[in-house]
Amino acid sequence: MSTEHIFEWLWIVNCFGCGNHRIWDFVSCFADISEAYETILNSDKRRKFLTDAEDKSAGRVAEEQVNEIITYCKKHNIYIMTYDDEIYPERIRSIYNPPAVLFCRGDMGCLENEFSLSVVGTRKPSDYSVKVTEALVRSLAELGVTIVSGFAVGIDIAANLSAIKGGGKTIAVLGCGLDYDYPRENSAYRKDIEANGLFISEYFPKATGSLQTFPARNRILTALSLGTIVIEAGKKSGALVSANLALGQGRDVFAVAPHNLFDTRYGGNVSLIRDGAICLCGLNDILYEYYENYGHKIANAARRSGIAVPNADPGASDTVRKTSKKAVRSADNAADKTDDKEDFDASVLEGDTARVYAFLKESGKPMLADELAAEFDMDIAEMLMILTDLELEGAVSAAAGHSYAAN
Repeated sequence: MSTEHIFEWLWIVNCFGCGNHRIWDFVSCFADISEAYETILNSDKRRKFLTDAEDKSAGRVAEEQVNEIITYCKKHNIYIMTYDDEIYPERIRSIYNPPAVLFCRGDMGCLENEFSLSVVGTRKPSDYSVKVTEALVRSLAELGVTIVSGFAVGIDIAANLSAIKGGGKTIAVLGCGLDYDYPRENSAYRKDIEANGLFISEYFPKATGSLQTFPARNRILTALSLGTIVIEAGKKSGALVSANLALGQGRDVFAVAPHNLFDTRYGGNVSLIRDGAICLCGLNDILYEYYENYGHKIANAARRSGIAVPNADPGASDTVRKTSKKAVRSADNAADKTDDKEDFDASVLEGDTARVYAFLKESGKPMLADELAAEFDMDIAEMLMILTDLELEGAVSAAAGHSYAAN
């Protein structure tokens, strides 16, 4: 990857802001990044593609500003991975609004393992959830699975550290810059993760996080994995947003069986399982799902670590693999619910939530979260949070193909 292309990508990211989907609206108009860069340098040409606010932002970007980022990253051992980098993960490349640039520190080899799973959950977990996370993740790590999580307090850091204790690798996806010390409770664990895994962020190294950046990073977290494991989630939880993102990306969703069905801390888990998520009661519930492609790898790792697993022969997988549905309602079920349901009282909604519901109601048809995000000029993670709230309120129903319809 040439420094020239890194410079061009960073210049354009500086113009629009990290994670802004408008980067792709602009770049897609040109043959390559160099042509896009040359256009954005020309104040007359770029106005054809940019809003007034974007044009002003582009005019403020300076060469020193971009060079300062490159110099800082070299000094602090941060690898700048651009969208056209050869090692840029294909799984991320294929999602809606992929990061134009990723800042990485640690073992870049972590990105080479196809058998990776993400683990999400609450920042204030129960003792049961912590024990489940530690036991499950440690076993997965011993079987060669790379664990992806978000480095937040609670379930995230428990997953990151348990992967290391299991002798495996872990990827921590941040919602702030790599060198912004957040959360401070986890500062002491940074060196261990760098030595045994990888930190990734789409934000500049010293950037602080916000209410928008942490949900937005979840699209990267889920994209890196074959499936997402929801350890503990309430009825209104960021983990549910991650689950919806995973589904939209065609990934598996596992929900840990709660120790108490009446414990509201697991309301999100119960909802996911009810709607078809893979009910996770133990290690084998995960291994069954991946025998076909990773059976021999699982068996070899199991023999080395002494973990007892079912017959991992891919030819026998049909007889042992459990049938599981994705956590999404069918179109028929959605239709059944709307046939005899009274109109939702929209007066209880406000702000963006009310506007999204009104738009869906007026359209009279199911719409994809991506379509709605583009319509309202929002990040997909932000839109999924709104749709999750609307679904919990009974205002919308999930239909086939990860689309949503107003009730």
